Amino acid sequence: MFLAQLPAQTPQLPDLPPGPSLDNVRGPIEIPPYEPWQIGVMIALAVIAFSLLTWGIVQFARARRNRAAQLQPHTTAFAELKTAAECTAGDDERFAVLSSLALRRYFETGKGIAALGRTTLEFLKALDGHTLLNTEARASLSTFLEHCDRVKFAQASLTEADRDALTESAITLIRQSEQGSDAPQPEVAQS
Repeated sequence: MFLAQLPAQTPQLPDLPPGPSLDNVRGPIEIPPYEPWQIGVMIALAVIAFSLLTWGIVQFARARRNRAAQLQPHTTAFAELKTAAECTAGDDERFAVLSSLALRRYFETGKGIAALGRTTLEFLKALDGHTLLNTEARASLSTFLEHCDRVKFAQASLTEADRDALTESAITLIRQSEQGSDAPQPEVAQS
């Protein structure tokens, strides 16, 4: 018990040296999850992917539209002849140009005979190697093209009967060249 009666002395610790001041302490440094160059690469890849996707969709839509919109050459030629007859009431030269172009385009796209960009003589010579038209049809084609050329280049005039005869001649030529195919032939209304 004697020890219990002794005054307890707690050892004195020395004073702490002065430490750094808390005025200059900054908060934690935030480290971004991605570096700036990584973000740039991801944005570039996203733009490229979006561009490729858009390009693919546009190509698909074009191909689908072209498949759906593609008509038979003779159907297109009949429609062009009908339009030429209806829309060129007072303009003989335009009627001749459109009618001739419709027939030439038919031979170019439908039969594979180079007709566009050629003179009438060159086009008729190109037909020499083909058995597409018989002699009578070739003569009719030659007459049709010469009549159109007279209107286009010599400013010859056409009567309503001449217009109807030219349109009917072109329709007959197309039908004769399509005789071997099973495609239905639509009627073309005369103006």
